[in-house]
Amino acid sequence: MSTSTHSHKRKNSHLFPQRKSSNSSMDKPFFPNNDSVANTDPQSNENGHTINEIRPTEATIDVTDVPQTPFLQEQYSMRPRRESFQFNDIENQHHTHSFFSVNKFNRRWGEWSLPEKRSYVLVFTLIALSVLVLLVILIPSKLLPTKITRPKTSAGDSSLGKRSFSIENVLNGDFAIPEDTFHFIDPPQRLLGQDSDPGLYFTTKEIDGHTHFIAKQLFDETFEVNLGGNRFLYEGVEFTVSTVQINYKLDKLIFGTNLESEFRHSSKGFYWIKDLNTGNIEPILPPEKSDDNYELGLSKLSYAHFSPAYNYIYFVYENNLFLQQVNSGVAKKVTEDGSKDIFNAKPDWIYEEEVLASDQAIWWAPDDSKAVFARFNDTSVDDIRLNRYTNMNEAYLSDTKIKYPKPGFQNPQFDLFLVNLQNGIIYSINTGGQKDSILYNGKWISPDTFRFEITDRNSKILDVKVYDIPSSQMLTVRNTNSNLFNGWIEKTKDILSIPPKPELKRMDYGYIDIHADSRGFSHLFYYPTVFAKEPIQLTKGNWEVTGNGIVGYEYETDTIFFTANEIGVMSQHLYSISLTDSTTQNTFQSLQNPSDKYDFYDFELSSSARYAISKKLGPDTPIKVAGPLTRVLNVAEIHDDSILQLTKDEKFKEKIKNYDLPITSYKTMVLDDGVEINYIEIKPANLNPKKKYPILVNIYGGPGSQTFTTKSSLAFEQAVVSGLDVIVLQIEPRGTGGKGWSFRSWAREKLGYWEPRDITEVTKKFIQRNSQHIDESKIAIWGWSYGGFTSLKTVELDNGDTFKYAMAVAPVTNWTLYDSVYTERYMNQPSENHEGYFEVSTIQNFKSFESLKRLFIVHGTFDDNVHIQNTFRLVDQLNLLGLTNYDMHIFPDSDHSIRYHNAQRIVFQKLYYWLRDAFAGRFDNTELLHL
Repeated sequence: MSTSTHSHKRKNSHLFPQRKSSNSSMDKPFFPNNDSVANTDPQSNENGHTINEIRPTEATIDVTDVPQTPFLQEQYSMRPRRESFQFNDIENQHHTHSFFSVNKFNRRWGEWSLPEKRSYVLVFTLIALSVLVLLVILIPSKLLPTKITRPKTSAGDSSLGKRSFSIENVLNGDFAIPEDTFHFIDPPQRLLGQDSDPGLYFTTKEIDGHTHFIAKQLFDETFEVNLGGNRFLYEGVEFTVSTVQINYKLDKLIFGTNLESEFRHSSKGFYWIKDLNTGNIEPILPPEKSDDNYELGLSKLSYAHFSPAYNYIYFVYENNLFLQQVNSGVAKKVTEDGSKDIFNAKPDWIYEEEVLASDQAIWWAPDDSKAVFARFNDTSVDDIRLNRYTNMNEAYLSDTKIKYPKPGFQNPQFDLFLVNLQNGIIYSINTGGQKDSILYNGKWISPDTFRFEITDRNSKILDVKVYDIPSSQMLTVRNTNSNLFNGWIEKTKDILSIPPKPELKRMDYGYIDIHADSRGFSHLFYYPTVFAKEPIQLTKGNWEVTGNGIVGYEYETDTIFFTANEIGVMSQHLYSISLTDSTTQNTFQSLQNPSDKYDFYDFELSSSARYAISKKLGPDTPIKVAGPLTRVLNVAEIHDDSILQLTKDEKFKEKIKNYDLPITSYKTMVLDDGVEINYIEIKPANLNPKKKYPILVNIYGGPGSQTFTTKSSLAFEQAVVSGLDVIVLQIEPRGTGGKGWSFRSWAREKLGYWEPRDITEVTKKFIQRNSQHIDESKIAIWGWSYGGFTSLKTVELDNGDTFKYAMAVAPVTNWTLYDSVYTERYMNQPSENHEGYFEVSTIQNFKSFESLKRLFIVHGTFDDNVHIQNTFRLVDQLNLLGLTNYDMHIFPDSDHSIRYHNAQRIVFQKLYYWLRDAFAGRFDNTELLHL
């Protein structure tokens, strides 16, 4: 039932020049010496390039104040795009990706380097298994009881006698596929007509040995504006650009330099504003002095961004929010209470990691007239301390304190505030939530209505609330009780605002949301008004909207574009549906050939959906192109020179001619209780019918995750298959995502129960069906993060019957040691689920590890995510039992990704060669089991 309350009160503040009455229209604007936002024309530009200069000459400008998607202006890293080595971990589990996924921009990387001079050392590749050999496998058909899926070859025929490859080939970047820089530049407001969309983007170009930022158009190939180089001098000191943001008028740029990573999404660094009309580059600074760089007077900011309509720059310094007009160099301090415990417009650790997946906690109205920001109060949250060990200049250890709530302990509290830039007043918003409520999402549906989602502490009850600014009312428009489908509330996908369309008698704003339907599958729902309680379900079926969900909207035809796994649960394709036909359910269209069942596509559309970046990520060689949407739907059929080919795979295709690449098959197996499990089989190209092969099981298995898809990869597992002559199985146990809540909800309140049972049964059945070709004495399992936990739980259950070796990297070993939001989402609080925490989901039968031939444990000491306390507790228990059949490698000062001081390369070498030794029998001396 909807509820309505007065939702804001004026925050006692001297932050803005203002009159006492917040209802007075005479309140002074936030910037009293300049025009207010209401009088600001985001298109105007007296000196630089005008909008008409970068649009088709025959086009009319047709814009509205609908929010962009995303409407926070994106910041682009100026590291060259490349396929990046990563791992699946607990916080990334909600994304559909292969074991090593593309890292769009990683601000932990070092100094910017040129595409032509890329160093691919330490880089794993998410690339194709395109030349899967057309061999006749001379072994009985039992080994391959289901149809082999062989991606189309694109690099010539394969033949016997070619070389295998090892982990060193992968680490050295032998299979890397470079990409050209390409990023759309968002307009200040969504473009309603495709004729108004020139496909404005920026790239880079080498000019006289220096890298320059170049603005171009997809509409007009001759259009080109040089925005300047990636290096600049300030007070005689040279700086190199790490990130860049470009406004739509092409007269202002924001640079980020000297960025130092904090956590997964956050960093600190120097930020600069460049005026292209004058060429001046000035630092973005708070009004107070800073000691971050005393000589130059610079301040390290958490971030700095343009507002969506490019009228303002907003940034966070020392956990306080600042605003300044783009054309004014004076920043205004919005908040005063920022501290180590109070975070304004910036999430604390747990919100950054588990909820918002961002370094920002601010949401702008699309017309720049208002903004809502969150404040997180961590005063009652306990600290964890992480030591630094490798600083050669310190005799005593330095440590870092992080506010890290654990299950059952105090969580941070949040508040929301409205900044009205037209009258210069901050209002406190009464959210109506409880003390331990969690803020899950925020979005402006119109310039006057802000929608957000909150849950109870355990993420079981969701309230969708709409704050109506003109009436100062808060309405709860929807309530979801996940207990009804035995589930939980997960991180939500972004929603899409739908603007009015009078010709269709649509006079109000509405929106498209993605949530579970009555059968438990995630689908598109249309809410015709901001305050609508009952939606129109647009899609339906035993499949789900996947990936980023909604990727674009075309106003002229009222068409929504989205990605889904309707054709195959491990694949992803592009679909469309028209709101005009919304009364007829399931009128969506597949925009790609449904017979290409195993294709995995991702898309990024321009503002009007006229143009797109199309990324085919598997199972063939990954291809990334840009051009008109209708001409980049199927990258295999592109023979048009006007389409931009962004991947440069010529060297890769030549390189793989030297190897017999592993063969990948996408399979399912029905277990004894009737549950169907998806898994991937990766086997050597040239199987010897007289040989018995080891098996490596690769597992993640986190609730709601979908780790193993048809994306291509030549990474760690493929190197093991080729270099060590091993069969790899990648298994998706029950509890994982992509198959609806009937499959996902198995994980509720019992993490680590069903995963090891499914993994063990699939492995056993696979061995039974192929027993004459499998060496049952050489079966190993491995995983990272949640996958490390699952590996250990599987060993605990199996007790040496199936698995003889195990590798666990950065594993959780006891869920009371992990963070509260993630753990309680699935397990509730320890006081509410004692059996789950202390009997089902913890590693406790340490005696079972005695049955292993060998165990390998890896962890980083500065892991802010899964603390090394987990590994130390495990090892302590093994020591108490007198077990010595394990190896341990600790990486000093490495975080959860393990990459500090060359660790990224070392960790995968260690894993690879440890497996080599295991399968060679070098750990078979059982006399070493006990002291």
